[in-house]
Amino acid sequence: MIAGSEDQEVQTTYNWSLGVQRDIGKGMILDVSYVANTLRNGYSTSWDFNAVAPYTTWNPTDGVNQMFRNPTSSSGLYSTNLIRSLVGFKGFQDMPMWNYMRSSNYNSLQVQLNRRTGNLQWNLNYTWSKTLRRQPDTARWVDGDLVTETQNRKHAANFNFGYAIPDAARYMNDNPVASTILRGWRVAGNGAIYSGTPWTVACSAQSAPAGYWTGTPTGGVPFRCEMGNDIWLPAGQYPSATEDPKLQWAINPANFQLPAADSLGIGNTPPTLFFGPGAFNLDLSLGREFALPGEGRALEFKIETFNTLNHMNPDIPSTGNRRLTYNFNTGAQTNASFGTISGTQVQARRTVLSMRIRF
Repeated sequence: MIAGSEDQEVQTTYNWSLGVQRDIGKGMILDVSYVANTLRNGYSTSWDFNAVAPYTTWNPTDGVNQMFRNPTSSSGLYSTNLIRSLVGFKGFQDMPMWNYMRSSNYNSLQVQLNRRTGNLQWNLNYTWSKTLRRQPDTARWVDGDLVTETQNRKHAANFNFGYAIPDAARYMNDNPVASTILRGWRVAGNGAIYSGTPWTVACSAQSAPAGYWTGTPTGGVPFRCEMGNDIWLPAGQYPSATEDPKLQWAINPANFQLPAADSLGIGNTPPTLFFGPGAFNLDLSLGREFALPGEGRALEFKIETFNTLNHMNPDIPSTGNRRLTYNFNTGAQTNASFGTISGTQVQARRTVLSMRIRF
């Protein structure tokens, strides 16, 4: 099936799906599908029509443009809006433009196998996918291909099941006490296994000259590290000597440096350099209903565990811990937390005991 939708004959979304379904016996149904969608001319308001062009306030040959130097300012330059008035439309600040420049595409292979009959019912599904997003409106002055990035986890598998525990009371000559305690229990669970999220190493500088790299106070240029070929530290070494090695990425900080002066701040580090740790989670529940006197009345008892195995699922380093911070004057890297992981993708084990009366 192919479907498309249009907004003012500009923004267009296409959706594709093609699949087969087959009964493979023993109550099992297999589905295999290709699912995709594409966005063209996506709507955005990020384009500043009154933006200041690169190398206006500074350039790699002459340094700071004295026309815009403000001796009373700690930044060394006049305010952004004053610079806009001097080189752009006087009396105006930023002038957002509505545009249709964004695009994205999603492709996936989806497989599902389920069984919905009998005491044991279950479902398994797996998705391989790739999502690319292009946002040229965020890169006002450079090639839009520089802001094409991966947005997805490559692999994701999910499963769930429900099992009606056989009546053990029948082996006790239908003893009324045993029937009350042992009859009608049901166990259920669900879980997920998936690969990590994309991320990259970022850079920033302390004490850089006013306007350095871009020479524009309004942005529109993606700042990237310059990287070499020696990404990983030797075995057993980690960026921080004070953090738990199990919660660090063994990335070599010396492999990354600030981009060259004439690069507009665009190094060769891609927007997706790594995929983070994957994750595994399992939730289980056990419960049953006890009949109460009166029509339709029942007591439901349930015990649930979330992250039942208490499995540690580390996240990618936080935004600050993915950034190398250099002192522009000395070249020293000052972010001691670089490469460390400070969070998890799944909470620690939780257990919930509940009773509910239905009447």
